[in-house]
Amino acid sequence: MSSPKQAFALLANRLRDAFAAGDWEAIALLDEECRSLVAALGEEDASDAELREQLAELSRIYRELQQAGQAERERLAGELMRLNQSKQVNQAYKPLG
Repeated sequence: MSSPKQAFALLANRLRDAFAAGDWEAIALLDEECRSLVAALGEEDASDAELREQLAELSRIYRELQQAGQAERERLAGELMRLNQSKQVNQAYKPLG
């Protein structure tokens, strides 16, 4: 079995790859894996500086993911608003046709 350091390093790499590919389904699965790994940490892991550094890197990746998710949500909201406005314009002209 791999150490927590190895598991978190591998997870960070896989998250980066999934993020670069825009694979949100893979990111969701990796998030579950991350939660399991964090839950499995013990008291002895708290003093491991290298592990804390890897967790800090994961935290940075998660911030990037959140920012990207928020930007995508805003983009989609704008697109939906434009579609709704277009639909309203079409409905306004329908009785005239």
